[in-house]
Amino acid sequence: MKRLIENWVHIPGIHCGSVTLRDVMTFFGHGWSEEMCFGVGGGLGFYYTIGENISPTHMIFMRGPGMETSFFSLIIGKTEWKHAEAGRAVETIKGVIDRGIPAIIQTDIFYLHYYKSSTHFPGHIISVWGYDDEKGEVYVADTQFEGLKAVSYEDLATSMASDEPPNPLNNNYLDMTVPKEVRPLSELAPEAVLMNASKMLDGVTGGRGESGVRLIKAWADDLPSWKDVHDWKWCARFGYQVIKKRGVGGAGFRWIYRDFLREAETLSPLLSGLGLSGKMDRIGERWSEAADLLKDISERGKPEKSLLKKASQMAAGIYGMETEYYSYVLEKLGGK
Repeated sequence: MKRLIENWVHIPGIHCGSVTLRDVMTFFGHGWSEEMCFGVGGGLGFYYTIGENISPTHMIFMRGPGMETSFFSLIIGKTEWKHAEAGRAVETIKGVIDRGIPAIIQTDIFYLHYYKSSTHFPGHIISVWGYDDEKGEVYVADTQFEGLKAVSYEDLATSMASDEPPNPLNNNYLDMTVPKEVRPLSELAPEAVLMNASKMLDGVTGGRGESGVRLIKAWADDLPSWKDVHDWKWCARFGYQVIKKRGVGGAGFRWIYRDFLREAETLSPLLSGLGLSGKMDRIGERWSEAADLLKDISERGKPEKSLLKKASQMAAGIYGMETEYYSYVLEKLGGK
């Protein structure tokens, strides 16, 4: 059997999760921007994970957990990842397609052949829009790629079941319909801004561990000790990449979020006049500068204590800026 959802949608963009949300919302008749989807999902976060079983051994990650489920929970009610039975991921996803709706899935890019990746990255979000039993493949929409990409049934199953750290998968997928009428963005956006600020201040646990502003402080405090880490060069290079290069829109998602705020400020009286987008822009500038310093550190022949100390001071400054921003949001919106 062969099935391709009529009027499938994919517009290449910046980040896997927000592109997927935008594509699915467009399919259901809601022309929201990628930046709006990222913001409504409360996409900001910060992890700092240390472990000898991960590469690099000291890893930062800049997006918060549960953006996709938070997004749909705010719009259509409580939503959680579903889990296909072991060995039945392909049949489960085909069943979603047979209902005429796309499936959102979590994958490991190592098993998606079109990436030609030599490293694992579990948790990559894509959408599935069709399948062909004769060819043994599904058709997926993925971030910056044009059109739909073919993925074999075997690779799909392996990718969805990847147990690689720090975010092992469990055949995770979402299947939902979005009604034609949803609450206006003028209401949703302020709620999302407040939700993201609360999560950053309180901390929230996801597949990669705890995410929150306090982890920025922990990272800042730990940076000088990287001089004694055997893979210090890769730690610094990876940090540079996840802040500036790996589908984050520059500045560790802070500029995607800034653009969400700019759009939201034109729609919501609660947000206009608070100056949130300007604050986030300045935070993003500091993150971009920190990324450049990490890149410099990674290109040295040995770990430079003075540069690691400078990076630590920059990270501590960012911690202060983000803490001030989230506290300001709670002050202005917490009682609304």
